[in-house]
Amino acid sequence: AIAAFALVTLARTSAAEPAAVGSAKCKMCHKVEFASWEKTKHATTEPKAECETCHGNGADYLKMGPAKGKDPAKAKAAGLIAKPDKASCTAKCHKPAEFKDEMMAKVHEVKPKK
Repeated sequence: AIAAFALVTLARTSAAEPAAVGSAKCKMCHKVEFASWEKTKHATTEPKAECETCHGNGADYLKMGPAKGKDPAKAKAAGLIAKPDKASCTAKCHKPAEFKDEMMAKVHEVKPKK
């Protein structure tokens, strides 16, 4: 019984979502995008729609270090949502009937480099 409990607990832990690290950590590497985001409604609404709201929690992504940008598949496996889409916006915050495609252009004034 103890072994079964340990396996279930381990399975839940490994399938768990990465921990959030906060936008200040994102800003360390993404200064231009962060400054751009600060000028949008996402930064001023309450609660704020911070980096991880749209791009996924960053603890595992942050652990990848400088190599994270070199392997998009590993970054995705670490929880990064590089390009959030309309479906992710309407699943988390926006009402589908009120969401317009042009709203995607207003998320960042400056788009991340590809």
